[in-house]
Amino acid sequence: ALAALKDAPSVTALDLSLVNNAIGDDGAQALAALKDTPGLTTLSLNLLDNQIGDGGAQALAALKDSPSLVSLTLNLRHNCIADSPALAALKDAPALKALMLSLGSNRIGDDMAQALAQLKAAPFLTSLTLHLGSNRITDDGAHALVTLREAPALTTLSLNLWNNHTRGGAA
Repeated sequence: ALAALKDAPSVTALDLSLVNNAIGDDGAQALAALKDTPGLTTLSLNLLDNQIGDGGAQALAALKDSPSLVSLTLNLRHNCIADSPALAALKDAPALKALMLSLGSNRIGDDMAQALAQLKAAPFLTSLTLHLGSNRITDDGAHALVTLREAPALTTLSLNLWNNHTRGGAA
């Protein structure tokens, strides 16, 4: 039902919190329709603790097709996301300048970290925040994330890797 907000012609900013509602992959798929909201420049989806897996992450990656989206915040903490590279597709969002992905307390490992490092290819991204705490990322994944420094427009980078499997080599 909330996906029908995409038909709001004058909404430019949307903040939607659905914490602990068990929306799962199907609910994430429905929310991905928000990409079709005309004129939407700012979107914040708080989907903490909703049983969203890799299929839901794949669905939400479709937000890259929102033509006017400048700022995107996705809180996907405490879900069931593993190493799906889907969210790296957000690098192709045509107007995206600020991205915050909160993916703590999932099952994310080095494959996902390497995929997220592809965000360095986003041509207009100036601010990137990745909350990846309490996952399974090792030194290899941390090294991949360091390559984000190569992003051409990035001026602000925040990486949160607390409580992973990194050792001294990641420092």
